[in-house]
Formats: sequence, C-alpha cells, structure tokens
Amino acid sequence: MSKQSTQANRENIVKISTGGVCLALAFVLSQLKLFEMPMGGSVTPASTLPMIVYGVAFGPVWGFILAFIFSLLQLIGGWLVTPFQVILDYTIGYTALGFAGFAALKSENRLKIHGALNRFRGTSIIKILLFSVVAYVVRWLGSVASGVIFYADYAAEAGYDSALIYSMVYNGSFLLADLAILAVVLVILYMVIPSTKKADDSLVAVRKYTAEFIGTFVLVFVGCGTAMAVGCDSANGGGYILTALAFGLVIVAMAYSIGNVSGCHINPAVSIAMLISGKLSVADFWGYVVFQVLGAISGAGLLQYLFSLAGKADMTGVFDEEAGEMVSWGLGANGLAGVNGSIPAGLIIEIVLTFIFVLAILGVTDSKFKHGSFGGVVIGLALVLVHILGISFTGTSVNPARSIGPALFAGGAALANLWVFIVAPLVGGALAALVYKAIAAVKSDDSDEKKEASEEK
Repeated sequence: MSKQSTQANRENIVKISTGGVCLALAFVLSQLKLFEMPMGGSVTPASTLPMIVYGVAFGPVWGFILAFIFSLLQLIGGWLVTPFQVILDYTIGYTALGFAGFAALKSENRLKIHGALNRFRGTSIIKILLFSVVAYVVRWLGSVASGVIFYADYAAEAGYDSALIYSMVYNGSFLLADLAILAVVLVILYMVIPSTKKADDSLVAVRKYTAEFIGTFVLVFVGCGTAMAVGCDSANGGGYILTALAFGLVIVAMAYSIGNVSGCHINPAVSIAMLISGKLSVADFWGYVVFQVLGAISGAGLLQYLFSLAGKADMTGVFDEEAGEMVSWGLGANGLAGVNGSIPAGLIIEIVLTFIFVLAILGVTDSKFKHGSFGGVVIGLALVLVHILGISFTGTSVNPARSIGPALFAGGAALANLWVFIVAPLVGGALAALVYKAIAAVKSDDSDEKKEASEEK
C-alpha cells in the first residue's frame, strides 16, 4: 500500500471516529431541555455545536454527511411520523447544519489529520457564525414548510388566521433562542482555544462583539425585567419612573464597563449612526447588530424562564390569579396600544425620540469637543429622558434589538408590530448622524475662522 493510500485511510479513520464522538455528544445534548418556549418548542444547551465544529474542521461534505446521520438519530423517540414531516423538519432541517463547513473552504484547513480544533480556531469566527446562521435559516424554512401543512389546527387554537404566520413565529422563536445560545458557546470556545497564529486580529473583533452582546443582554434583562416586576404604564407612576431609570442606569453602568472595549453601542440605531459618521466599518456594523440582537434575545429568554420558574407575574402581560399562571407574556415588549394602534403615530414618536437620544450620544462622544469623563452619565440620563415621554406612547424602544428580544417571546401584537420598532429607530439614528455631521461641520468651520483671525492679529 502506498504512502498516499495509508495517509488517506488514516484521514478517513480520524474523520469517522471524530464524527462518532461528535454525534454522541450532539445526541446527548439534544435530549437535554433548558426550557420550553411560550408557544412551544424546546431550547437545548447548544446541541448543534458539535455538528458546527466538525463541519468547520473537516469541510462541508463531511459536515453534511454527519449532519444527515444526526437528523436520523433525532427521529428516535420523535413524535413526527409522516414522510413530509420527516423530510422537512428533520432531514432538511438538521442536514443544513453542514453549511457551517463552508466557513473553511481552503483545502489546507482539512488535509491534515491532526489539529481539528486548530483548524476550527484558525477559521474566522465571523465566517463560522455567518454560515451557522445560514444553516439555521435553512432549518427554519424546512420547519415552516412543514408547519404550513400540519399546523392549521394549532394555528387556529393560538388565534392565528394563517398557518404560515403561526409556523414562522413558532419555529422562529425557539430556533432563534437556540441560535443565541449556540453563538455564545461558539464565541467562548473560540476564545478559550489557543490560537496558532502569531497575529490573531479576529480576537479583537470577537471581544468587541462579545461586549456588545453582554451590554444588550444586561439592558434587556434589567430594563425589561424592571418593567415586568413593577409594571410600566402611565397609571402606575412608580413603575413608570423606575423603568425609565432602570434603562438609563444600565447605560451608565455599561458605558464605564464595556465602553472601552466596543464603545458601548448596545443599540443598532447607535451603530448605524456611527457607521454613517465614519466611526464604524461595515463589517463591524453587522457584527455589532447581530450580537446586539442575540444579546437581547438571550436577556428576554432568561427573563421569561426566571419569571416562570419563580411563579412571578409579568406585570406587562396578563396573569390569571385563579390558575396562578400567565395567560399571555408581555416581557416589557413595545407596542402601539398607547397610540390606539396608530402606526404613523408610533413611527413618528420613535423616530423623534431616537433622534434626540442618538444626537446626544454623537455630541458627547465627539473627540473634537472634550466633555470630560461624564459622557456615560449624560447618555444614561438622555435615555431616561426619552423614556419619560415615550413609555406612555409605545413603551419606548429607540433600540431595534431591545424590541426584537421581548417581542420574540411575547408574540401576538408585539411581534406583528415589531417592524415599526426596527424601522423607526434606524431612521431616527441615521437622521441624527446626518444632522450632527452638518451642525458639527459648521461649528468646526467657525472655530477655524476664529483661529485664523487671531493668528492674523
């Protein structure tokens, strides 16, 4: 037998044996349930992680093969019995995890039989996360297609007129929560494994994105959690003010803890303003936004789990005192009840409030004008300010990520009107950046003229 044949056999043995270990680990994790989503569906402790790591280490072909085998294992004890459900929910859904293998396309990443974790670590974490998202989108589409066929009765019971919408929301909610956990574990694993590169620039980006994840997680967990605990409406004055202060104080705390790492945007509206201002690259913008949204989803998910575990009423939802359980969750989600369902009113108030908030941030963080070390306090108070007015209208979003997390778990009207709280803050943030660039340029021109005049004298 030639040396090449021997080498190839060894490679295949390592791939197969490693695949067996990954399959076993993934199957065990898939049987563990962290919690149930309000609409149904279980969230596991990153059960797809071994599939993702294997695909990156050995390439998409082997990744698809292992993911397909994993899909067959998921049928053990499964409740889906029809061929269409097996194909759409399991075969297509889980086999799609092989897409992660496309994150490492260079052949040298897969030819050697040793250092699988080094190959994983040597691949850009951004690419790994990107292709993981692609895999989950394909998985979601397969589940949605299955739901359109088989969820009609469940949709009607849940109050949805369309099986398609119900299937999109039902499958999207627990898959997004699952993806958020996967992303966190992937980043932690990536940071723990030592890099073989002399200059590892990817860690800089990972640290910034992780900081944004943490900041947005804390914002939703504390801000929305306060609203859930004490109530947040114009009739409840104490809860109203406490909620506004909670959001503002989080900004202060995060500004002085993660501000030196990522700038403490923790808000896609702020990130888009920084992008327009030339202070953030396009790649970092998308990285920030993705991790901000994942952080918000994680924060809202933990809130729902903790309130359920403690049997505590969500004051922003509907609680059945006789049954001792939540009829519907609010999770501090934004809505249009305060503007009587008026979409134009909701858009206007959110655009204006976001404009005010982001304008304050741009002014305080402008390096041309020194504002001392009180920037974090000013920005926190600015958020309190816009909440004091905005809570009675929409609950105050001014932050698409903050709205996405709770709406995903609350469902219903919060999810139906979510687009308002994505579009309006982004528009408000973009307008603030454009306006600030214009007025700051005028101020800069005036300073230059005065300096030239004084030199002439």
